[in-house]
Amino acid sequence: MKNLWNLAQVRFALAIVLGLSTFGMASFNATVAEANVGRLRAIEKVVGLHERKNNKTIRRLVGVNPARVPWCGAAVAYAVRKAGGQPIKGHLGAKNWSRFGKGVKLSSARKGDVVVIRTKRGHHVGIYKARSKGRVTLCGGNQSNRFKCSNYRSSSVRAVRR
Repeated sequence: MKNLWNLAQVRFALAIVLGLSTFGMASFNATVAEANVGRLRAIEKVVGLHERKNNKTIRRLVGVNPARVPWCGAAVAYAVRKAGGQPIKGHLGAKNWSRFGKGVKLSSARKGDVVVIRTKRGHHVGIYKARSKGRVTLCGGNQSNRFKCSNYRSSSVRAVRR
């Protein structure tokens, strides 16, 4: 009888632990999803601002002079901060965003993920919005000298981070 009681206690304790860990994961996943949506919303709210015409505004938002510095990384850092997150160290370097958060496959990308692509000039980073017909839509800064959503070849994607 004593062994049955111990087995019941173990099962009960295990159920509590599993239940709490499942609840914890659900809470974590909800937090990540909220951060993703927040990052995309932050960028979408400033789409259209131009680095020359709106220089002071962009400078205030991203912390660098967009007319003098490649600022795509600073734009992503702005979006991460607005969503309540912490940008990576070295956030001005687009390629450095390959270390942000957790890596996921492009096929699993969600709106708001951070995406690093390879370009002719080096790397670019933006916030994932969509994927269609071999293209990804990224919203970010320093895209034609402004905050903008642009399409890029899916084959240029080097990292998707959540």
